[in-house]
Amino acid sequence: MKNHIVFFFLLFFLNKGVLAHELWLEKNSNVEDKTLIDIMIGQNFKGTPFGYSNDEKEKLFLDNNNITKDIEQRDGNFPAIQIKLNNNYFNVINYESKYSFLEYDDIKAFEDFVKEQNFLDILLSYKPNKLPTENYKRFSKILISNSDDFFQQQSKLNFEFIALNSPFDKRNEFFEFKLMDKGKPLGNFQVTIFSKTEENFIKEIIETKPNGEGKIRVFDDRVYLLSAVKIFKPNFIQNLKSKSDWISHWASMTF
Repeated sequence: MKNHIVFFFLLFFLNKGVLAHELWLEKNSNVEDKTLIDIMIGQNFKGTPFGYSNDEKEKLFLDNNNITKDIEQRDGNFPAIQIKLNNNYFNVINYESKYSFLEYDDIKAFEDFVKEQNFLDILLSYKPNKLPTENYKRFSKILISNSDDFFQQQSKLNFEFIALNSPFDKRNEFFEFKLMDKGKPLGNFQVTIFSKTEENFIKEIIETKPNGEGKIRVFDDRVYLLSAVKIFKPNFIQNLKSKSDWISHWASMTF
């Protein structure tokens, strides 16, 4: 019964178009031979875990050394993702949502969102007398490993972070990554870095290099979330499907 309640609350929460539509994958625990992973929705690395919904999922797969395997889950799973992993390998779990539609409650909420993501040119082109509508899609990854094993993932999502080294390898003082948009590096683009311990929360904004690469210093006692958001006007074909003023793509990576 609990799983069904969580599942329907998830559908209600998403269909209402909640503005806190940051989504990320966060490790919950290990139970027997399974790794449990939450689908989190919230802001500033604080969120609520939701049950699994096939209606909301476009793709869910495990990538090991660029060999992918679809992950099948049951509706209402809580924690959402429950999978057997060999932690002696570098595991990349990839989740892509379907598009969700929202209408902003007020103009200021949209303006604040656009300013936060550094798309100031949008403020010159939107209609301030009309509540904006948006279709948004999330592309989320979590890296899991207990070893120094590493492979560089090939681009498989339309908007995504690619790890260039392993954050679990103690020899690496910095974690290096590349931001990709439709298989091409996205340079000079804003990336928000969240990290947290049991007591502290840190937020930092950086910009990718012209080649789409970036790096951050990593510390053993922290959990990290990398986030990037792309906001754009739908083209003619997209508009026929989305019927919204704007489209946003959200990329996240946690470890």
